[in-house]
Amino acid sequence: MNQIPITRPVRLDVQITVLRPDKSFAVGVPLRVILGTASDWQSPSAGEEMVTGGDGTVQRTIPVLLASKRREVPSSFWARLLASRESTRQVQVAVVMEYAGRLWLSAITVDRRASGASLRFDPMRVYGRASDGRFTDDVPLHDGSWHKRLPSGVMASLPGFVITQATLDPESPAVDNAAWRLRVTLQQWEPHALSGVSATAGRGA
Repeated sequence: MNQIPITRPVRLDVQITVLRPDKSFAVGVPLRVILGTASDWQSPSAGEEMVTGGDGTVQRTIPVLLASKRREVPSSFWARLLASRESTRQVQVAVVMEYAGRLWLSAITVDRRASGASLRFDPMRVYGRASDGRFTDDVPLHDGSWHKRLPSGVMASLPGFVITQATLDPESPAVDNAAWRLRVTLQQWEPHALSGVSATAGRGA
């Protein structure tokens, strides 16, 4: 049964875990976390600055308005042809972290299907800072990866981490549940080596 759309904010328990490239906990990593899509979410001051603790996590419980969506959820090629729309609850989470000597904003949306599974339908979006300081400089996605030419002329692969987990779950099965959990795990890449990529590398702009 589809959930009844809820227009009031819910209490969202947010936990973001950052892992080193070797999957150990990344302790003392500064990041800024922005939830939702308010008009200022790409502002350099949006969200909350946090630092990962001894277990590599940051955690907050805050009120958030979960979007109600109807989306196609096919499971195969043939199912895609006949796919019907299914109700989901959705939240956007964006993280600002440093990589290759610059700050980048990376945003994902996480959907919770009425049938009980968490999914990411859309690819992550990555933004650099524009001349006005806002994170609106869209980094293009080519062949499943993001690349941006730095001011030095060097091409950098972004955003500096991979998302290994992203789930959105209600605290209880109640249709009007007012408490939810968002769990996101990021695994960092190795530090960017400027000497390893030339400015003329044919990897897109």
